[in-house]
Amino acid sequence: MAVIIGIVGAVLSAGHAAAADCPKLYVLAVPGTWSNDGPGLLGPVTSGLGPETKVTYVGYDATAFPWESAIYGKSKAQAVDNVKGLATTMLRRCPGTKIALTGYSQGADAAGDVASEIGTGRERIRPGQVAGVVLLADPRRSSKDPLVGPPLTGQGSGGPRVNGMGWLTARTRTICIPTDLYCNTPRDYYLTRIVGYLAETSDPTPSQMAQYQAEAGAIVAEMLTGGGPGRIVEELSNARARQQIIAFNRFIQSGSHGDYTRFEVKPGVTAVQWAHDYLAGLA
Repeated sequence: MAVIIGIVGAVLSAGHAAAADCPKLYVLAVPGTWSNDGPGLLGPVTSGLGPETKVTYVGYDATAFPWESAIYGKSKAQAVDNVKGLATTMLRRCPGTKIALTGYSQGADAAGDVASEIGTGRERIRPGQVAGVVLLADPRRSSKDPLVGPPLTGQGSGGPRVNGMGWLTARTRTICIPTDLYCNTPRDYYLTRIVGYLAETSDPTPSQMAQYQAEAGAIVAEMLTGGGPGRIVEELSNARARQQIIAFNRFIQSGSHGDYTRFEVKPGVTAVQWAHDYLAGLA
């Protein structure tokens, strides 16, 4: 009897220890392109979130060009897989833990794709297991995603996610500086949108095929509606292409894509501060 009681006690103690090791909130933070040296802009977003929160920075190639370790599409797909793997592992060990997703730039692209798959029932993780999502400079930002900050007229350069965030829409927030062409490309910048589309499809992800087809169809349909076949020729002409290349170069030189530590979504509150406070409030 003493042996049985001892075994039961050991099992209960192990169970209590495991429960004690489980965070209330598990934040998966996906840094942007060329961020292999650390969390980058997400550092202040995820620091000091409280004792009941565990933060993991999701590692991936974080590259974009063929001469690097991976082209954009392949790099992002790696980030998506890593987010899912980390989340699933935590939820298996700690069923009561809630997941939160955040990302910047390419990292927001990946985190947003995972959130979309969860929210629309295409992933094993249930929407109820996700406490919230906050994305900064998301290249697939949709006008339907809940926006923090001033209103915008464009959308992400890679095209919006076909099914949106589904059941996670109410728990998702997106932040985009108006001058950031990655997340706020004017709808009539067709050449820029085509380049964004080609980046997204540079290494196609099977679960995103519907998105790729829809965005390609949307670009062609809008160009035809806006002026017929002649508009397509005009868009690809040297003058029009040069105009958009100049605009994009000015955007890159402006540094606005990395200005989220200073950009205020409301008086006195920067994008980074707002994202931090949103995550802190989820635990």
